[in-house]
Amino acid sequence: MSDAATQGLDSVPTCPHAGACGGCTYQGVPYDEQLRIKNDLVLAHLAENEIVPGEYRPVRQTGRQFAYRNKMEYTFGDEVKGGEMTLGLHKQGSYMSVISTDGCLIVPDIFNRIRSAILEWAHGSGHSFYHKRSRSGFLRALVIRRGERTGEVLANLVTTSEEALDDAAFCETVFAATNNNDGDSIVGILHTINDRRSDVVACDSMKTLYGRDHFYDKLLGLTFRIGAFSFFQTNTSAVESMLDEALALIPDKRAETLYDVYCGTGTISLALSGRAGQVTGIELNEDSVISARENAGRNDVKNAAFVCGDAFEVMRELPPPDLLVVDPPRMGLHPKALKRVIEYGLPALLYISCNPKTFAQNAAMLKSAGYGITTLGAYDNFPFTKHIELSALIERL
Repeated sequence: MSDAATQGLDSVPTCPHAGACGGCTYQGVPYDEQLRIKNDLVLAHLAENEIVPGEYRPVRQTGRQFAYRNKMEYTFGDEVKGGEMTLGLHKQGSYMSVISTDGCLIVPDIFNRIRSAILEWAHGSGHSFYHKRSRSGFLRALVIRRGERTGEVLANLVTTSEEALDDAAFCETVFAATNNNDGDSIVGILHTINDRRSDVVACDSMKTLYGRDHFYDKLLGLTFRIGAFSFFQTNTSAVESMLDEALALIPDKRAETLYDVYCGTGTISLALSGRAGQVTGIELNEDSVISARENAGRNDVKNAAFVCGDAFEVMRELPPPDLLVVDPPRMGLHPKALKRVIEYGLPALLYISCNPKTFAQNAAMLKSAGYGITTLGAYDNFPFTKHIELSALIERL
């Protein structure tokens, strides 16, 4: 990591792409000011929905300030129409322009090295990049994932099926970017075909060019298998601190049945398995469910089962649990799923959120059904970006 990236909170280094890259909102802003801005945003969303928590814990940092991301999706494109091929993040406020994000401060050094090497390879490969307007071209995205505690790295090239990839040349490029002295190791190199019109990284088919299609990391004393398209929290150390506090909010008594809705790879399900007779994780992403089932076996957890399906559809068929944990995507709980949660009539639930706006909206609906927030904690797990995480114990009044 560069010297700049290791400076303290009083000396904030400025990313070379500050103000241009759309990845970070607060590059160059003193860190205590970032926390104040984010805390004001949380309070504004609560006030807008007339939500007053019994106890509010203001936004605070829970992990590293720099080089904290364990996943990055880079897009192939150009910064100006007809310009040289780029590989990085979208320009701020632009759907079309892509900036080559050299020296990004919020990713590990190995991400920057692989990204640079792949862009150089792409320039000499003769491959075209995918154009959104014409819906033609070959190179679409590069996804890099890394286990923070294991150093295992997965590199996934996403292309259309229009051209043929020289598998050996691509693999050699990835390996050449690895510095064996930093403790990281390439455990998988993948090639994903995506011919869909949407700009979202998706998989029509996937080929393993080297190693395996997953990596491992450790969290909350457990070992997790994470597939190429599995959901796993992007800042490992920060989410561990947040979950330690969040799970401590749950009343200390054994539950016969526990539902973990939007369970991902089973982080919360497995962490709480010792406090329940039976744990059921519900997740729409099939790759995450496969990983969750393997994670249960790997960690010798025998009382956890995982169901792949829409949250509402699955909950509609299940009786009320003794304990409910929800960790929805940014859109929050779908109205149908929220209605089912209310129908359960539980005395309490734990709500973990990555979007204060939709959390406050959901909390307002729960308030109208007779619930209130006992404790709400806010966390800055993604410094320099706009994102804020929350955890709340919500109890029937």
